[in-house]
Amino acid sequence: MVKVGCCGWNYLNAERYFENWKKRFRSKLQAYAKLFDLVEVNSTFYKIPKLETVKRWREEVDEINKNFEFTLKCNKAITHESAFSSKAIETFDEMKKIAKALRASILLMQTPASFKPTKKNIEKVRKFFSSIDREKFKIVWEVRWKKDWSKEIVKKLFREIKVNQCVDPFRQEIFYFKDVIYYRLHGLGSGMYNYKFSDSELKLLASKVKEKEEKKNMYVLFNNIYMYEDALAFIKLLKLLKLK
Repeated sequence: MVKVGCCGWNYLNAERYFENWKKRFRSKLQAYAKLFDLVEVNSTFYKIPKLETVKRWREEVDEINKNFEFTLKCNKAITHESAFSSKAIETFDEMKKIAKALRASILLMQTPASFKPTKKNIEKVRKFFSSIDREKFKIVWEVRWKKDWSKEIVKKLFREIKVNQCVDPFRQEIFYFKDVIYYRLHGLGSGMYNYKFSDSELKLLASKVKEKEEKKNMYVLFNNIYMYEDALAFIKLLKLLKLK
């Protein structure tokens, strides 16, 4: 299974895809759910929403697309502010409540480039993952970057703590996955968030997907200002190649 979506729905120009969209849909999220089967909730990295809010999100997409799936980016208190300390465990429990309300099965963690695989940090990570109750959630972790997080370090640690590596496949190879393959695509060059993928680059991405399509379920999330256009173009390409 290959699922394609975007990191958020708030920037979708719904008018581009649906005439009089405000009359057809209750929200921009509903319009998004008509176009895609998957979204990564990115806003939770900055602020944990109220349960009532996320329950409404789930209800809205169910009206449009019952196969719709949310994945959830964990709050920065876990990875940046508390950096896998005991306080981070409390935040993780809050994120699980949000994920359950969304019927999400995947939790994404993203550490900053400043979080390097020192002996002290690795011990903190081990303690954190041995202390949490992950229940049935699949955890993916985006570490930054390859020059610090080598293949040897990632494979050994991620296998031990039972998490999946999240990567941008144009920037680095994926070193370890247990439950799921999770790609987050930003763009190339210094202005990566302003980047639009070319047809040839989307074909290259399709070839990377094809290489691993039989190994695990795959999630491909676009994350830049052209993400909706790029994701739709990629879905069309996968259908042509009979990969979706």
